[in-house]
Amino acid sequence: MDVDDCCFMISAATKFFSYIRVEGYFYCATDTLKEVRLEGKKLAFERNAVGTPHPGVDKDFGPNKGFLIYAMLGDDELHPNFFVVFYTSHRRRIRVSLRELCDERKRGFGGREIVHKFIDSVNAAPSAKLLDIGGRDRSGFDFSQLFHNAECTVLDVLPGDNVDVVGDAHAMSTLFPPNSFDAIFSSSVFEHLLMPWVVAAEMSRILKIGGTAFIASHQTMGMHDRPWDFWRFSDTAWEGLFNKLTGFEIIATALENPQFITPFFMAPEQGDGPQNSYGFVGSSVLVKKIADPKVNWGPMLASDIVASSYPTV
Repeated sequence: MDVDDCCFMISAATKFFSYIRVEGYFYCATDTLKEVRLEGKKLAFERNAVGTPHPGVDKDFGPNKGFLIYAMLGDDELHPNFFVVFYTSHRRRIRVSLRELCDERKRGFGGREIVHKFIDSVNAAPSAKLLDIGGRDRSGFDFSQLFHNAECTVLDVLPGDNVDVVGDAHAMSTLFPPNSFDAIFSSSVFEHLLMPWVVAAEMSRILKIGGTAFIASHQTMGMHDRPWDFWRFSDTAWEGLFNKLTGFEIIATALENPQFITPFFMAPEQGDGPQNSYGFVGSSVLVKKIADPKVNWGPMLASDIVASSYPTV
């Protein structure tokens, strides 16, 4: 973010229970950062530092352009509204919303770019037919509404107000004819698929040659919707699902929304390893169908393998 001739950005802004940690960098060619503070809700404790190492900007701005904020809330408010305030040696005071700084940083990840590329391409196609896998409106948002020029079909394992077809994604080729769709979309579903490799091949059977698909799931996230929470995906994991054997080529992948991975119990033998490790909430892939699948894993039903079912609430 640029204000006057000053440039600054956060690299992390973490809230863990009542503890807040913010780190980033601040650079001004004609001025020097002297102090940084967190302003807003009254804090029980605050300790800050400026002129700290921030190796990612050394090449452009020089060494020791980082800053750190450590703070403790008086209670465990879920989303406190804070401002980061920078004080410089020339008596400038620059006050910026922490949420605005977070939003700016999030926009730097590639997931938003590729999903908008997919949405724009579908909306630009005349009379495109799109399948939304697992698109039941269970969280207050119907993703099919993003595709205002397409004929959208919502498939889900459970019925819902916006669900057009109730069925198992592992057996999509029994629900739709071959080459039925121009595009396929799925968000936060693949982690709940018992056999995502089967679903990838089933997608290929009902997608037209040249058709595209966008899949968003998670690389690091807590267990949810158990017992049907099966998988997590890195950006390179998608190659195992969408490849020449399942009939696809990958156009782009992305990881976004990094998060720390903190163990419940301290493990001195691990040193600082856990606090320096991180994962990503979001993992996504954009693919194109280039051929019919060469593998024959399905169709099949998850119910033929596990006795449990996806939770209804």
